[in-house]
Amino acid sequence: MRDRIRAAVAYASAPDMDVALAHARTALDAPTRVLMLDIADKLSDTNPGLGMREVTRLAYAARYAADEHGTGTVQATAATGRLLRHMPRIDTRPAPISRGEYALLLRAVAGRRAPGATR
Repeated sequence: MRDRIRAAVAYASAPDMDVALAHARTALDAPTRVLMLDIADKLSDTNPGLGMREVTRLAYAARYAADEHGTGTVQATAATGRLLRHMPRIDTRPAPISRGEYALLLRAVAGRRAPGATR
């Protein structure tokens, strides 16, 4: 019995299992992907030539999560966190970026969807 327990512990702590668990925790899920694509559509439709800023990224993530799950809910807070985890940061970029260019980045991260297509 003791050998079985040791074997199970050794198997569960294998490096591949840790990598798989870390990937599962940070993988882009379908609802987050849909919200990211909705944000990309909005950014490319509304003033795509304007500069994108970090505060805009934060505001869009919070607004779209609140629209989906309700303002101030636990689900909205969790959705905002998932969005921000996957949306590329603006303040670490070496050059300014427009809203339209950022929309292209979001589509690349989330996967392509034609502008104007429904969920």
